Amino acid sequence: ANTTLTMDDDEFESGPTGINTDGDDIPEDDDGSQDEDEDDEDDNNTTVQDGDQAGDDADADADVQSSSLIVHSTPTLASLSDPERIHTVREIGYEAFWNLSSSKPGNGVTQLRDESSDTYWQSDGPQPHLINIHFSRRKAVCEVAFYLDFNLDESYTPKRIGIKAGITHHDLEEVKVVDLHEPVGWVSVPLFAELDPLDDDVDDIDGGNNGEGNGDDENEASANAAKRRKPLRTFLLQICVLSMHQNGRDVHVRQVKIFGPRTTAGEASEIRASSGGTVTSHTLGMPRFQTV
Repeated sequence: ANTTLTMDDDEFESGPTGINTDGDDIPEDDDGSQDEDEDDEDDNNTTVQDGDQAGDDADADADVQSSSLIVHSTPTLASLSDPERIHTVREIGYEAFWNLSSSKPGNGVTQLRDESSDTYWQSDGPQPHLINIHFSRRKAVCEVAFYLDFNLDESYTPKRIGIKAGITHHDLEEVKVVDLHEPVGWVSVPLFAELDPLDDDVDDIDGGNNGEGNGDDENEASANAAKRRKPLRTFLLQICVLSMHQNGRDVHVRQVKIFGPRTTAGEASEIRASSGGTVTSHTLGMPRFQTV
């Protein structure tokens, strides 16, 4: 007599390697894995959380949002293109030693600092993704600028960035947190030291009226305060990419620039005179291509 074998759906858990349960072949690479680039794109998107967990994350984001600053991108960077701005600041990133928390082969510090917006740093590790910038001596830093492109990078584009400063990794303090919305172009983050209440300049910020006065006086005092703000002085600057758009996992950053004030008033005059009014990266003594 013929015997018929049956198998419940629960007992048949999976088919052979490379073949699905419908009998169709599953394409494989030579090592039995799918294409690496496709895996990177898939892995960069996280799964949807349940309602309770999503609610907790939303509350946490709201708390951070209250202390963060929303920054918009611009097609050009004033510190690189505005003649008046160029005469007061200079790029100091080439004076530092750079390292990253993680990177894909061929997408590291060299690509981050190569003066090209077509290349980028891509992380390859857990969040937060870190850029550590070490100076051999304490340096004055007044601006950090990033080149980002949401149109090209999508879920790899940073959404929230924090900046910390200190002497070593053990005493880093948070200086600023910024939020970004689909940036395409340069994102500039000014950095200033906190005002010292014992500093004589602080008395002048109120215009000498102890908080009393009309609106014009207050506006003038605010403008004077902005001019008197001192740049941040630090040995170590740490850029923390805290989250990505679309809940991405890894990050793309195409360029990072660090700016500090010019040390002497004569530098600006000398550069303006020697360049005939035209200022370039070579005029400023900055290399076109920098590898650290």
